[in-house]
Amino acid sequence: MEEEWMRDRSLLRDLLRQHPQASPQELARMTGRSVSWVKKWRKRLTEDDLHDPSVLCSRSRAHHAPYFRWDVRVIQRIVEMRLSPPENLKRVPGPRALLYYLPRDPELQAAQVPLPRSSRTIWKILHITGCLVTRSKELPYPNELREPLEEIQMDFKDVGSVSPEQSSQGKRQHVIEVCNFVDAGTSIALLAQAREDFHESFRTGNGDHLLAPLWTSASDDL
Repeated sequence: MEEEWMRDRSLLRDLLRQHPQASPQELARMTGRSVSWVKKWRKRLTEDDLHDPSVLCSRSRAHHAPYFRWDVRVIQRIVEMRLSPPENLKRVPGPRALLYYLPRDPELQAAQVPLPRSSRTIWKILHITGCLVTRSKELPYPNELREPLEEIQMDFKDVGSVSPEQSSQGKRQHVIEVCNFVDAGTSIALLAQAREDFHESFRTGNGDHLLAPLWTSASDDL
């Protein structure tokens, strides 16, 4: 493909030597290329030496201009504010807070260096400097299949059709809840009881909060 492109560029170079006054439309008709292609390569060929064979090669599409780099003082000040919150701030400042405090810093004001204007930019700087660490995604793994009646799972679910005005205990939330007991091995519902006096809480082994009833007859029914 590059050989065909160089052949067309060489043809355009010869036509420019023979017909220097030809219009882009005429050159496009003679080369079988578009007018925009003729304009682009006529400009490149006339700017360089026509006898140099390297002008017929494609130019690199890589980024030529240097990328913008933040001043070292800005990066250092962001890290310092992250480790030592400014103006007696009682918490670790996040990207939005740092975006607020950076323009108020007297040293950066005196230096008149460009400052980030986006919290996302500060978020990137915090990651580059190690102030923020991206959590690795844990690969999901399937749970072991349980035998029938080996494990019973318990959970509560609100009954949304009951309004707080219907509560006899004056509850504003979780008026009526259903206590569900499901067999983990077969997913069969073993018991489901709806009551209004589910209002105590306890913490399970995995750290989840559940509501516990004031009565214990449900476990006896199982």
